[in-house]
Amino acid sequence: MTKIKTQLVISFMGVDGSGKTTISKKLNKIFKHSKYLHLRPYILFQDRRRVLKNPHRQKKSMFITSLIRLISWLVSYKIFFYKNSNKKIFIFDRYAHDILIDPLRYKNSLSKNLTNFLLSFFPKPDLWIYLKCSFKTIKSRKHELSESETRHLTKEYSNFFKNKKNVLILNTNKQIEILIKKIKNKMNSTTIK
Repeated sequence: MTKIKTQLVISFMGVDGSGKTTISKKLNKIFKHSKYLHLRPYILFQDRRRVLKNPHRQKKSMFITSLIRLISWLVSYKIFFYKNSNKKIFIFDRYAHDILIDPLRYKNSLSKNLTNFLLSFFPKPDLWIYLKCSFKTIKSRKHELSESETRHLTKEYSNFFKNKKNVLILNTNKQIEILIKKIKNKMNSTTIK
């Protein structure tokens, strides 16, 4: 049996339709001591997320609103990990850094440099899982983004992961059982020996 380190934080990233929710929820069911989260922990308020039909058709927030939003996320992450230090595996479907890659989705009006600076204070995932698949597959799964937006975000995700360590890049055109096996093998390489 594999001994997972005190905490293992896994983040699934990729464009809409790449399979983040399907694979992250499947992985969550496999492990007894895991917790699934979407984007961020909710500490003070209930999760009031809703599916955005047109995530790029929103107006950006004012600077101060964007700043407060990202700082509140930081506080939520810090409190959550402090309160849950006894948990083993956290599986995130998107992570705070998604705001850097897709600022329109989050109505973020902060500069890239300021957003990057604030994100440097966030806990980092132990394992980034970047999901990619063909444009045809994405369009068969999701219809929220146009072809040009999808291609642009695919490029942004690829650029984001170029210099990151502990990244597993998966082609989600393959069977889910094959993908789960690859993820578990990568998780084993981040465990205590």
